[in-house]
Order: sequence, then structure tokens, then C-alpha cells
Amino acid sequence: MRLSGLLVGGLLGAAATVYLSKRRPGAVAWAGHALSDVSSRIARKSMSKIMNNNWKEEAVTMAPKHSDDTAAKSEAAWEQIEAIVESDPAVKREAEKIKAESSSISH
Repeated sequence: MRLSGLLVGGLLGAAATVYLSKRRPGAVAWAGHALSDVSSRIARKSMSKIMNNNWKEEAVTMAPKHSDDTAAKSEAAWEQIEAIVESDPAVKREAEKIKAESSSISH
């Protein structure tokens, strides 16, 4: 939207308001109250939807589920890592070095 369109629209709206207020003085006040009531209703409905939403249920349904095969997969992965470490002497030395460093650090 161009600035000139915004300015012309604002001027037309102001002119219509002045015209309407001269012809029917209570119409502008009535329109203001009606707009206020509508916006209040919308705000109330929005807040009630937010407040009534069961956040705990949604969090539980979206959380990842623990399955029985997770332990088996984890065990297989650790066995594979151990086999790789055991197969390469340089990797084995580095792993032992890391273990020694981590055990000497007090938590």
C-alpha cells in the first residue's frame, strides 16, 4: 500500500465521521461502543480458549515414548562402539586416555 492511499483513506474516513456526527450525533458513539464490545468478546473468547486448553495432555501426547526395544538398540550400539575401539589400537589408547582424564577430575 502506498502512503498516498493511506492518507486519502484516512481523510475519507475522517470526513465520513464528521458528516455522520453532524447528521446523527449518537451514531459515532454507538459505533465506538459496538466496536469496543466486539473486540472485548473476541478477547474473552481467545483467553478462554487459551485457559481451557489442557496443556499437560498435549505435552504428554507430544513427548517421545519409551519403548522396550530402546534398551536393546542402545546395547547393540554400545557393543558396536566397543568393537570399533577394540579393533584400532590408536583409538583404544585415546579412549583409555579420555577415561583416565575423566576419572581424575572430581565432580
